[in-house]
Amino acid sequence: MGLIPSYLTRDDESQWRQAADLIQQNQPCFIANIVLCELVWVLRGANYRFQKEEIINALEAMLHSAAFEFESRSTLDQALQQYKQGKADFSDYLIGATSRQAGCAETASFDGKLKGEKGFRWLN
Repeated sequence: MGLIPSYLTRDDESQWRQAADLIQQNQPCFIANIVLCELVWVLRGANYRFQKEEIINALEAMLHSAAFEFESRSTLDQALQQYKQGKADFSDYLIGATSRQAGCAETASFDGKLKGEKGFRWLN
């Protein structure tokens, strides 16, 4: 189990306490984009079965918390806004937002869930 899922779900008191202590000692706690993708994957998985709205709420809480630092808050916010409205996975939107930040006009994908999404070119 990852540090951040343990911290957010508090399903194991011992792990939560260790995670909370580490996060509090190292504020702000840096969260890489890949960790955000893994976090969403874990929360959606069999152990937690978080619904999309619950995942959005967790990510928004982290985004607005001074306890966490990110590769780019604005990129995370852009990805989160698209994820709220879209049908694709959070990781797809984060990839797209990261690409836009790097100067790319669009992100190409074979994922049909991205067909018609702003900033993506769907390849079939």
